Amino acid sequence: MKTFAYAFLLLTALHRPAFAEEVLIAVASNFVTTAEELAEAFQATSDHTAVVAHGSTGALYAQIVSGAPYDVFFSADAERPRLLDEAGLALDVKTYALGRLVLVSNDGVDLAAATEAFSGRRVALADPMVAPYGAAAVLVMENLELDTATFQPLLVTNVGQVATLFVTGNADLAFLAEAQLPLVGSAEVTVLDGRYPGIRQDAALLARSESNPAAEAFWAFLQSDAAAEVIAMNGYDPAK
Repeated sequence: MKTFAYAFLLLTALHRPAFAEEVLIAVASNFVTTAEELAEAFQATSDHTAVVAHGSTGALYAQIVSGAPYDVFFSADAERPRLLDEAGLALDVKTYALGRLVLVSNDGVDLAAATEAFSGRRVALADPMVAPYGAAAVLVMENLELDTATFQPLLVTNVGQVATLFVTGNADLAFLAEAQLPLVGSAEVTVLDGRYPGIRQDAALLARSESNPAAEAFWAFLQSDAAAEVIAMNGYDPAK
């Protein structure tokens, strides 16, 4: 079902002039705070405006394939931008960040005793079918040889909802993007490096943006040192 925000963006796009000075940006939930900072920095040095909408990577990808009026897509993986490129729906694709997955809790988790640490607990993660950070969480649990029958997995659509479950006390453990740690306050953080493949996050300049000077300007800004600094300050490794 289309969200109100999506419907609003569609209406806006259909009625904007050919040379509108607005770029519509679809952003994977893990990156939304960073994308909003990028939009502010872009607007501070440009006459153009940027509008950010967010959701799970899979849901945004499906919307774009169905004709959603986005100009730029920040995915949480490399696969969806590649598919858009192959389908002729993207003008350009670039890696903008390398994401990191972490496990948060209130009491800390000893991975050497992971079975005991997870036993009987409510464990929040994004749906691995639509969210790359959720897929990475599944790989971590497989690496740790955990049996999901011994704890309660809580699947939600995106990592933003995962953070909400943890902060509201409805989850005991949560798999999050490291960039989301400011959302969970003083939670204990367990680093998971080496237990899942790196999360390469690609962006796509979408084909519908071809006549939009704002989209072209934002895409150029994304290549700048200023943009790279914002991305790095939010907990992402630089793109290689």
